[in-house]
Amino acid sequence: MKNRFAEYYELPEERIKEIWENSLIVFDTNVLLNLYRYNEDARTEFINVIKFYKERLWIPYQVGLEFHRRREDIMRKNAMAYTALGEKLTEQLVKTVSTLEGEYSRHPYINMKDIRSKVERCAASIKKSLDKQKENHPDYSKEDKILNAITDLFDGRVGEDFAENDLDALYKEGEKRYANDVPPGYCDEKTKKDKPKRHLYGDLIVWKQTINHCKERSKNVIFITDDHKPDWWDKVDGKHTPRKELIKEFADRTGQSIIIYDSRKFLEYAKRNKELKVSQKTINEVEKVKRADTFWITEEMLPTILSARKSHREHLNLYNKYSTLIDEAKTSLTDPLSYLRDEYDYFSEFRKRYEEPNIIAAAPKSLSSIGTIGNLWGDIQPSEPITISSIIDPKKYSK
Repeated sequence: MKNRFAEYYELPEERIKEIWENSLIVFDTNVLLNLYRYNEDARTEFINVIKFYKERLWIPYQVGLEFHRRREDIMRKNAMAYTALGEKLTEQLVKTVSTLEGEYSRHPYINMKDIRSKVERCAASIKKSLDKQKENHPDYSKEDKILNAITDLFDGRVGEDFAENDLDALYKEGEKRYANDVPPGYCDEKTKKDKPKRHLYGDLIVWKQTINHCKERSKNVIFITDDHKPDWWDKVDGKHTPRKELIKEFADRTGQSIIIYDSRKFLEYAKRNKELKVSQKTINEVEKVKRADTFWITEEMLPTILSARKSHREHLNLYNKYSTLIDEAKTSLTDPLSYLRDEYDYFSEFRKRYEEPNIIAAAPKSLSSIGTIGNLWGDIQPSEPITISSIIDPKKYSK
C-alpha cells in the first residue's frame, strides 16, 4: 500500500537525511531573484548556505534564462520604488485631506487648513527620508555582487536547453496538462496566456528539465521554489505541502525521490548543520519576502470586496469566511498595502463561483491579479519593505 501510494506518506527522517547527504540541490528562478529583495545580512547568509552545497548545485537551463531576463527589471523597479512610493504617498495624503475638508469645513473647532499644512509637511518629510534611503541603495551598474555570486556558484552547473522540436512537443503536452489542471504551471494560464509559449510554459519547462537531468544521472533532488501558487502546493488546514502529483511524476519518471521546499523551509533544515550560520532574522526576512510575493491587498480593492460581500450575504457558509477576511482587511487599514496571507485559494474559489458582470466592471485591474507574483507591489520593493501609515478614512469602508 505505502509503496504504491508513496506520495501520500511523509518521508521518514532517516530517508530525508539520506537525501540531504547526496542529492542534487536545484533552485527555481524566483529563489535566485529574491536575493535582490533581501536585506544585506539575510542575503549574505543565504548565499553562504548555497556556497556550502556548491558541489551539488544544479539549475535547469530555463532557470538560468529566466534569471538573466528578469534580474535587470527587478533592479530597476527596486531603484525606482523610493520615488514612486513618495509620489503615491503625497497623492494619497493630499487626496484624503481634500476629501475630508469638505466634510469638516463647517466644523466650528476643527482647523482643516492647519491639518492640510501638517499633512503636506509630513509628506515632504517622508519624501526626504526616502531620498536619503535611496542614497544607500546599491548601484548594480557599477558592481553586481549578487550576479557575481550566482555566476560563480553555478558555473558549469547549468543544464542544456531543449531543442526546438522538444519544446514544441512540450507546448502541446502543456496545453493538455493546463486544461486538466495538471501541475505545475497551470495557474499561469490566465496571466500569461498572451505571452510567448516559453513564458506560458516556463514552470513546466523547469520541471521537465529537472526530471530529465535527474533521470540521466539517477539522482535524488532537493528542489527549492518560492512559487506558492496551487499548481505547486496543496493547502490543508493552513499547511502547505508539495502537490502529490509532482512527487509521483518525479518518482515514476526517474525512479528517484524529490523533496520540495520553499526558501524558509530549506534554510530551516540547513540550519541543523552546525557548520552553517542561519540566523532567525534571516529566516524571518525570507518569510517576509515570500509573503509579499504571495498576496497583497490594496486600498483600491476594498470597496469592490465589500460590495461583493454585501451582494452575496445569502451564501452563509461562504460569507462567514469572507466576513472574517474583510474584518482583517479593515483592521489592517493602518497599513493598507500589507498582505493577507494564505487567501489565494479562497479568492480563486470565490471569483470562480460568484463573478458577476457588475462586480467585474467595478473591480480594479489588480483584483483579477490576486495571488500572482509581482502584479501588485511584490516586484517594486526596496530591500526593506516600505508601508503607508493610516491615510484612509475608516468611515469610507463602514458597513
